[in-house]
Amino acid sequence: MVKVSIRVHSGAARFDVALVSDSLQQALGLITERYGNSDVRVRFPSGLAGLSADGPAAPTEGFSQPDALLAA
Repeated sequence: MVKVSIRVHSGAARFDVALVSDSLQQALGLITERYGNSDVRVRFPSGLAGLSADGPAAPTEGFSQPDALLAA
């Protein structure tokens, strides 16, 4: 399970959606399906150095916008 924050840009509106899913790909798929004509970007925590797949869940605060757009 992953907890992820996704930024959605739809025209002038910009908002974040937080969800828990089985994988990052599933989370992106759900949001892309819901907001199909929008720009969808994953927001990554700013301090990824100490995180691992077996480590603690990512923090819900302190996210910074990534430069690259992840294709869904």
